[in-house]
Amino acid sequence: MLHPIKHLLLTTIEAVVLVGCGGSNPEADKALMNDIIAGDIASVKQDLADGANVNAISGSGNNSLHSAAVHGHKEIVELFIANGANVNEVGDLGRTPLDWASEKEIKDILRKHGGKTGKELKSENFENIKRQ
Repeated sequence: MLHPIKHLLLTTIEAVVLVGCGGSNPEADKALMNDIIAGDIASVKQDLADGANVNAISGSGNNSLHSAAVHGHKEIVELFIANGANVNEVGDLGRTPLDWASEKEIKDILRKHGGKTGKELKSENFENIKRQ
């Protein structure tokens, strides 16, 4: 379970006006972030139908999949992955949705779809540079 202070902080940050969502519907993106926090999958589906970006970035610098993962919303995580969410999006502090996932089941889903931690991605990038 997510520590109550961390949950409050993340919820507050995610509620901030979205930035950098390029090409999508900013109102739908904002609604999407709010509906993710609430765990309302029906509304999340409607937000996507209304043009929300599945990779919308919140004011905290994390994407929608980060938010669904940290709040423990398995069905929303699966929906986003099925709709092309970037499972290795690096957000604030160099963390991916896998780093933020609050439940083992969600971590397993992310791993199944190629999800890695920020540390793993950084290590891979370092190894690729060394080979060049």
